Amino acid sequence: MGLHHSVYRGYGFEVPATTDFERLDDVLANQPDGERLGRIQHLFLGDFERLFLLAICDQVEPAGFAQVTADDYRRYELPVWNTVLHDTAVRLGHESHPEPSWLVLHDYS
Repeated sequence: MGLHHSVYRGYGFEVPATTDFERLDDVLANQPDGERLGRIQHLFLGDFERLFLLAICDQVEPAGFAQVTADDYRRYELPVWNTVLHDTAVRLGHESHPEPSWLVLHDYS
């Protein structure tokens, strides 16, 4: 079995990878304002070693690139994404979490 590389550009933060998988699935499946405010998604890196909650996540194609520009920090969605990310983390039992930020995530599994 070979190793697989994937790279993503997203906005969110890391939560403990020990988060209960069933609870995670339940919380993400039941996002009452998801259609109006945007749906939060999750991404595991490695063999479930790191877990991220993300408001937006785009895969970077092989031999491609992605930019994080000044415009990204002025996106009108940021306040809403911050709120929805926080609410999701709280529902998962993670009241204390890092501030959301733009992330480049390299999965190597």
